[in-house]
Amino acid sequence: MNRYSRPRRVLRTLGFGRNPMRRRLDRVDALLRVVTALLAIGLVTTAGDLAATRYRTAVDHRADQLRHRHEVTVVLLADTVSTSNGSSAPVHRQRSPVRARWTQPDGTVRTGDVYSRHPGVKGDRVAVWFDETGTPVPALITVGDLRAQAWTMALAATGFGGLVLFAVYTSAQAVLDHRRYAAWAAEWAAVSPRWRHRI
Repeated sequence: MNRYSRPRRVLRTLGFGRNPMRRRLDRVDALLRVVTALLAIGLVTTAGDLAATRYRTAVDHRADQLRHRHEVTVVLLADTVSTSNGSSAPVHRQRSPVRARWTQPDGTVRTGDVYSRHPGVKGDRVAVWFDETGTPVPALITVGDLRAQAWTMALAATGFGGLVLFAVYTSAQAVLDHRRYAAWAAEWAAVSPRWRHRI
C-alpha cells in the first residue's frame, strides 16, 4: 500500500481532495468543519484546565485555612430545631447560633454561641470549627464540595462555549449555503438555454 494513500484518503474524506466536482465553497465548508471540531476539542481541554486550576487553588486555600483553624466537639446547651405554627415537624435553623459548652485544647472550659451545620437537641455532641483565638467560625468547605464546584464550572464553561461555537458554525454554514445556492442558480441560468434548445 502506498504510504501516501492513507493521508490522501483522510483528506478526501474531510473534503480536501482533488475532485473536480468539488467547488471552492465546498472546500471552505470542509475547512469550517475541521476548524469547528478543533475549536470544540480546545474548548473542552481549556475548560478542564481552568476547572483543575480553580480546584487546586481552592484546595490550597482550604489547607491554609486549616492551619489556622481546628475542630472541637461541643455539647449543645439548647436545641437547634424548633416548631412553628403548632406543627410538630422540626424546623432547622441553618447556620443560626446555638448555645454550647466546649473544652479548649489548653483544657479551658468555655460556654458561648456556636454555629452548628447540623440540627441537634440539647445534650448532643456536634463538631464545630474555631479559629486561633478560640472564636467559633463557619465550617470549612469539604474537598468533595470543592470537587463538585470544579466539575460544575467545567460543565458550565463547556456548555456556554459550545453554544457560542454552535451559533457561529450555523451562521457561517447559512452564509455558505446561501452563496452555494446563488452559484447554482447562476450556473443553471447560464446552461439552461442550451438545454432548452436541445429539448
